[in-house]
Amino acid sequence: MPQERRNLYRILHVQPEAPLEVIRASYRTLMSTLRAHPDLGGDPDAAARINAAYAILSDPQRRRAYDLSLKAGPARRAASASSSRADAAAPAPAPAAAETFAVHDPAAWLADRACPFCRQPLPAAVAAQTRCAGCDSPLLRRPALERGELFGRRRSPRNARPIGATLRLPGLPGDHAVRLRDLSLGGFSLVSPVPAPVRGAMRVMTSGFDGVAVVVGCQRQADGWLLHGELLTLQLLRSQGVFVSAKA
Repeated sequence: MPQERRNLYRILHVQPEAPLEVIRASYRTLMSTLRAHPDLGGDPDAAARINAAYAILSDPQRRRAYDLSLKAGPARRAASASSSRADAAAPAPAPAAAETFAVHDPAAWLADRACPFCRQPLPAAVAAQTRCAGCDSPLLRRPALERGELFGRRRSPRNARPIGATLRLPGLPGDHAVRLRDLSLGGFSLVSPVPAPVRGAMRVMTSGFDGVAVVVGCQRQADGWLLHGELLTLQLLRSQGVFVSAKA
């Protein structure tokens, strides 16, 4: 059974009634004074959770939606338990796109024991070829980076050549043709015809790899949207030429 989502207020070490000034101060303390930022030696996954929590709690509209989801949580769980007893074979409904983007933190997928793209519960064991039963996304965690390296662009193998790829976003129909501008074991940059919400999930597929990433940046450009992603899962589809022109 998947674990409960991590409480965003607990991640930032603040009370639910804390004003924005307190939330902002706690975030800065965690990322700088307590050295949670990866560039200061912090853990990238922990930093991603802190950034995701701050992105929601610092936005009044998203914070209200999150607070409502917390209040509705016990009622939803009770209703779900009742429904399960009435019809154990009924499939669980997929989360709404708004919930996926506004509340779910893809970077917490391992703690949540859920697919970072569609929230389907993870299988008991994950191997190199394991894919999500709900969306067919690869579930193998991408290789670990050296400590203090967020995207692997300084020391990890890197491919800076433009690469054609396919982008898929949760809750949106269809796929989009995109161009990868930069690729490493930790993340990538790509040019997309559509924007993607920061801290949301995206899946990128090429002839060489398939992976799920969390969006860490989205910028408007003349030729589309420049998206920056941090890879969460990665499956190599060939042994050469994915990141460099030798074996990956």
